[in-house]
Amino acid sequence: MAQLDSVSAKNWQWPLDLAQYDRSPYLSETEECSLVSWSNTMRVRTAVPRLYLPLRDVAALSSKQSLLERHAKAQTAILQEIQRTQQPYWAWSQQAWIDLVRHPLIHSSARLFITANAYLLCDFRLVHCIGPIFYLSGLGRLIFGEELFERECGRLHQALQKIGYGKVNLQQNFPSILAAVMLENRNPYLESFDTELLERTREKYSAQAHGIGKLSHGLAALGILPEPLRMRNYVSWKEKSGGGIAPQWVDYCRRWRETSTLQPKTRESNYSYILRAGLWLAQIHPEITSPADWTVETCADFLAALNRLKVGEWQLHSFDYTGRVNLGTPLGANSKRSVLYAMRRFFRDIQHWGWVRLKFNPYYHLATPNSILRLCGPNPRAIDDNFWLKLVWASLNLEANDKLSEIWYPLEMLRAISVVWTHAGLRQNEIIRLRVGCARAQNDPIIDETTGTTIAAGTLCYLDVPAGKTFTAFAKPVSAIVRQFITEWEAIRPEQGFLIDPKTGERVRFLFQYRGKTIGHSAINDTIIPMLCAKAGLPVEDSRGKISSHRGRASAVTALASVPQGMSLFDLMRWSGHRSPKSTLYYIRTKPTQLAGAFAKADQMSHLIEVLIDHTAVVSGAAAKGEPYRYYDLGSSYCSNPFWSTCPHRMACAGCDFNIPKDSVKGEALAAKAFLHRYLEEVPLTPEEQQIVKGDLQKLEAMLDKLKNVPTLDGRTPQQIHGNEVP
Repeated sequence: MAQLDSVSAKNWQWPLDLAQYDRSPYLSETEECSLVSWSNTMRVRTAVPRLYLPLRDVAALSSKQSLLERHAKAQTAILQEIQRTQQPYWAWSQQAWIDLVRHPLIHSSARLFITANAYLLCDFRLVHCIGPIFYLSGLGRLIFGEELFERECGRLHQALQKIGYGKVNLQQNFPSILAAVMLENRNPYLESFDTELLERTREKYSAQAHGIGKLSHGLAALGILPEPLRMRNYVSWKEKSGGGIAPQWVDYCRRWRETSTLQPKTRESNYSYILRAGLWLAQIHPEITSPADWTVETCADFLAALNRLKVGEWQLHSFDYTGRVNLGTPLGANSKRSVLYAMRRFFRDIQHWGWVRLKFNPYYHLATPNSILRLCGPNPRAIDDNFWLKLVWASLNLEANDKLSEIWYPLEMLRAISVVWTHAGLRQNEIIRLRVGCARAQNDPIIDETTGTTIAAGTLCYLDVPAGKTFTAFAKPVSAIVRQFITEWEAIRPEQGFLIDPKTGERVRFLFQYRGKTIGHSAINDTIIPMLCAKAGLPVEDSRGKISSHRGRASAVTALASVPQGMSLFDLMRWSGHRSPKSTLYYIRTKPTQLAGAFAKADQMSHLIEVLIDHTAVVSGAAAKGEPYRYYDLGSSYCSNPFWSTCPHRMACAGCDFNIPKDSVKGEALAAKAFLHRYLEEVPLTPEEQQIVKGDLQKLEAMLDKLKNVPTLDGRTPQQIHGNEVP
């Protein structure tokens, strides 16, 4: 349908010229007599033209003959009410009109027509009080005209269908919701609607908040609104109570919240922490009511109290701990660290902004104690391998019958979200904020500089990741399958309007935008993951707890780090969008099998013997003449026997002529040689020797006893060498 020009779009001419009527608030004697001697309705109408003609003009706005009878019933009811109250309707209050419409003796077919007269003649503004909302579509047609109402409703329907709404979704109460906004606006044209009007209407029709939000998406799609309303009428954060806290401390906390540039979620959690610190002050240090009163001693007391804090203590009146299973247990180390971060940030900010002059250094006197920091190390919560592999398979093989009953997103969209979650290692917020066209093909082959291998074109794709929690926007390589599923979704994605990116403030078209809005922040955890678990035949929990979006990110990073010749820590840092490799360590889980392999390798290396090769003796030919050139490092001495590994005394050197003590002149000269190279030689151990290596002293004593009469390489036995020769 053609869009109206900018002038007529916002200016609707009132259908009646009220200035032509005599709107005196009092009845004349003639009118009083005519109403008192009521005998025939037609005669009364003729006798009181000042009161009847405006009602007739309202009826004349209706083109349908079938409506005239209902108009007549409404006119009669209004005239009878004038007779009863002895006041013309020009003088009636808003409540008087409501009482008349709601009167049980008024015929239901006449109520809308009475309301239409009140609206058009007497500036009636309490339409939301007349009854059920489904009355309003008829009222809108009466007041604004059938043709105009249907045209504007049709325009909005078309816009909503283009962004993904079906006809069934638009049939239930939607015309009545649109009529409610038109009546509140006193102008039926969509171009005259604005955000303030919709918010005002939503307050009056709170039960229809979702429908008014849906309407706003259609207006945004038409370009009338810059962005749609939130679908439900609720505030982002529940206001926190300051009861039991010094008013001055509460004022500083609230002023900080309004001034801080932290992200909303972080700002609200920090605000809660610093308010709770005020509860502690009120209990322990009631004399301290302002941040300026804090001293080094106060900081020490706070650290001690926080270290002993239990869940449920320092409880704000606005927060209900009922049902918390961990109530009364010690506060976790990460929670303590978060509280101290919030306090340091609060004190630092208010000092930098010039609000107070502190008597202590927040970064020193409120530093997180080492006893807490030691408990806050990396604890990657990657999903169990057998679960993760099945979830990856499920994301690649989703079918229409895998959709859970409450899911109304298109299958192609669900597939794309699932594959991005399992293959791209993105945060939940980054997945939601991906833009249209974010997946780019790898058109040229890539030569790996480290291995020299060539990665064929089309093996990978590049995913443009928006600016996130810790990193600016960047492109990351991912599997080409990600682009395939994203392209399939983009091919059928309904055309959507631009939305504001909450993090960057840009007007963009989000990839996972449907029906004028992005997927919800809980969609991956509450919709995608349960669907994938059902497809894979898995519960929604593994050995570490509930499977979540962020645990999937840890699994993707762990998988890339665990394979042979996997990505290095710094490569994973860049791929994950972290500023520091320390952050990446919180995502990489060392698998038990990987740790066992590393231990076995290290354990094998621990049984190698260090060998020193004298290259000077080899090059000069001295080695060929029988001069020693190979020396085994035995710890406190060297063995120059080139066949040391076959010597029966290798586990406990007897000290024959081939043994060179390191503290001897010859040993020191050997260590000082310039061309002495060090190598490792693997020595196979017998079962007995393996037991000795593991610390079996009895085996060692038995071996020494058995070898005391076994000759060494120079012909002497250990007893002869140590002067214990038997006569």
